Amino acid sequence: AYASLAIGVLELFKEMGFSSALIYRREDVEEAANTTFVAVLISSVLLYGLAWVASPWIAQFFRNEGLVQVLRVLSLTLVISAISQVPLTLMAKGMGFKNKVIPEMIAGFVGSAVSVVLALLGYGVWSIVYGRLLISLMTAMLVWFFCPWRPSLRFSGRVAKELWNYGKHILSSQIMVFFITNIDDAFVGRFLGDAALGTYSLAYELSNLPATHLSRIVGQVMFPAFSKVQSDPRRLRNVFFRSMKYVSLAAFPIAIITMVFAKDFIIVAYGKKWFQAVVPLQLLTIYGLARAIAVNMGNVFKAGGKPRWLFFIASWRLAMMVLFLYPAIKFWGIVGVAGLSAVVAIVDFFLSMFLTNRVIHARWRDYARILLPMLVAAVGTALLGHQFYLLVEKTIHPFISLPLMGGVALVLYFALMYAYDADIRQVTADILTGVRREFRRMRVTHGQPQA
Repeated sequence: AYASLAIGVLELFKEMGFSSALIYRREDVEEAANTTFVAVLISSVLLYGLAWVASPWIAQFFRNEGLVQVLRVLSLTLVISAISQVPLTLMAKGMGFKNKVIPEMIAGFVGSAVSVVLALLGYGVWSIVYGRLLISLMTAMLVWFFCPWRPSLRFSGRVAKELWNYGKHILSSQIMVFFITNIDDAFVGRFLGDAALGTYSLAYELSNLPATHLSRIVGQVMFPAFSKVQSDPRRLRNVFFRSMKYVSLAAFPIAIITMVFAKDFIIVAYGKKWFQAVVPLQLLTIYGLARAIAVNMGNVFKAGGKPRWLFFIASWRLAMMVLFLYPAIKFWGIVGVAGLSAVVAIVDFFLSMFLTNRVIHARWRDYARILLPMLVAAVGTALLGHQFYLLVEKTIHPFISLPLMGGVALVLYFALMYAYDADIRQVTADILTGVRREFRRMRVTHGQPQA
């Protein structure tokens, strides 16, 4: 965890915002891609050298001697991942997400499997290190089978300057966001110790599963999509609200069910020794939900030519965290840190909404019409599902009854939203029609005689 935190800082400077600038760019794309490839390679090598030199001081700060070697080996991922940065970006720019996700999925599956095997063989922390190295290496190799672009290693100073003029705003906001999302870990680890950091990290990871995965996937898809309609505010507004609606449709039930079932889930899945993670988990779920719903607001800023607004919002968030984080830790421990994150996330959400409306010319009631029914349905079905769980937990083993009743709450939620929203019914019908069409096509294909 400490090594990932340190490498995360260095990762911010690896591509210098050039990837977002490349997606946004409309002219000289080939020249810009080659310039970005060379720039990322050079910066990653320099950052690896910095990680090697700085590792003893980083280990001293976190009071963990074993961090030196782990950081020096794990930071090789900086150089390895630089090889796949531009082809992955170009596939995202061209909306080629099917080809983009295949190498990432294969590498992730193999690397995770290797980590598990090495852990069972007693490699300890190195099982995670070697697994992550393997994921980076396999992604760097496999991506070239799916991307037709090949680098020419030509660097243009003029294009680099143009990419930097756009990318510097992205970089500055990413730096701010990184410190916002990791300063709490650094403070908890530094002032409360490894055990508190482990508890807080567990709560953070569980509460932010929808935000982390939805943000990564939806953000990759929607920024290129928004960029294609950047000159038409009406279309941009329609695409934004449609994407927000379906992200929220998934995020609300996951978040609310997590909050309602938090105590039962932690005790059943992890044991009573992790009980201290329950309240932070519930508070951080609010933070994760706000992140998930707001995932495309930043993409609207970038597609609307306002990337500097990302820096403005991130600066405000970082100022609040720096100002109140130590008092929160001092008086309330990890519960205080989680509560502070939740409050800042809520205020940040409304601030981002206000700025988004300046780009797409939307109204507050447009958000309420989408989000309020989902919130009411999610809260009602989660509470009902939890009551069912309390009734059956004595007769059915918690390993079965807990996911079963959580699943019941989820099904009830989607049933309510299906009945309430005609657009959801239409989208569901379209998906089912597409699935049936695909099955018919497969049957026809397999039924044809071989040539």
